Amino acid sequence: MKNLTKDISKKILANEIPVETLLSQFPEYKNEVFNEINLQIDKNDPNLIYVLIEKYTIAAKVSIDKITKSGFNEKTLNAFMPNIIKARFALFLLEQLRLSALANKHTKKIRLNLWDGFILQKLLFKNDLVRKPASLYLFKFFWKFISNKQSLMPLVNEKGIYCFYSRELIKELSTLTEGKECLEIGAGDGTLTRFLNAENIHCTATDDYSWEHCITYPDFVEKADAKAALQKYNPEVVICSWPVPKNTYEKHVFKTNSVNLYIVIGTRNPAFTGDIDSYLNAANFTMEYSEKLSSLVLPPSNENAVYLFRRKESGLLEKQL
Repeated sequence: MKNLTKDISKKILANEIPVETLLSQFPEYKNEVFNEINLQIDKNDPNLIYVLIEKYTIAAKVSIDKITKSGFNEKTLNAFMPNIIKARFALFLLEQLRLSALANKHTKKIRLNLWDGFILQKLLFKNDLVRKPASLYLFKFFWKFISNKQSLMPLVNEKGIYCFYSRELIKELSTLTEGKECLEIGAGDGTLTRFLNAENIHCTATDDYSWEHCITYPDFVEKADAKAALQKYNPEVVICSWPVPKNTYEKHVFKTNSVNLYIVIGTRNPAFTGDIDSYLNAANFTMEYSEKLSSLVLPPSNENAVYLFRRKESGLLEKQL
C-alpha cells in the first residue's frame, strides 16, 4: 500500500475522508473486501451480516489501538492501516445493503444498483447468466434488502430466464422423478435438466430451438419439438418450466401413453404460462396445484405455480392392457 503521512492517517481515523475518495486512492482493497464477503456468503451462514460487521469492527478497533499506541509510527501505520481502510469500505457496503430497500424506489429504469446486482449475481448465478440452485434461506433473507425487485425478471427474461430454482425445489423434484425416465420439453438453456442430472436423475433436455435469437443452447439440449421428443423417448415423467401460454405442444404430453407424471412449473395465470385447455381436457390425469413446490420457486410470489398431473388408476390399467 502507499505510505501514509501522519496527517492523512489522522483524517482517515477521524472519518474525515469519504469512503469513495478513500477507495479511489486505495482501489486494491475493493476487490479484497468483495472476495471476503463472497467467502462468507459461500459458507451459507444465516448470521452473515452480523459476522461481517463484527469481523471488520474488531479488526478496525485493534488496528486503531495499535496505531494510536505507536504514536503513528510509520511501520505500524503501514501494517495496520489496511485493516482500517477495508473495514470502512466493508461497513459502508453493508450499510448500503441494509438501506437498499429505500434506494431507487422512484426510478423507472430497468437496472440494478451495486448491491442488488452483486447480491443477486452471487445468490443466483455461477457466472454470467449461468444459473445455480439457490439457497432458499439466503435468497429470502437478502430479497427483502433488494430495492429494485421489479427489475430482476425483466432483465433476465430477454435471455429466456423466467424463474430461478431453489436447492429445495430441486431436491423435491428429484424425489418425484427418482428411478424414472424423465424428459424435459421446452428446456431452453437446459438449466433444470442440468440440476436434476447433478442429483443423479436421468433427465433428457429437449427444445425446438425457436428462441435461438436470445438463448444460447448448450450441446446437451437436443433439438426436437415436444411431439417428436415424446415419441422418441416414451418417458414416464415429463417436466416443463414456463410453457408458453396457449401453446400447441403440451397436449401431446397427455396423449403419450408412457407418461404417468407431468410436472409444470409456471404461474397461476394462464395468460402467462401453460395451455389451460389441455389441462382441463386431460381426462386421464388428475391435476394438483402443489403449494409446497410452488413456494420453492424463486423469486417468491403468490403467482408461482407448480402443477402435478398424475395419470389416473383407470388410465394406468388401460395402458397396461
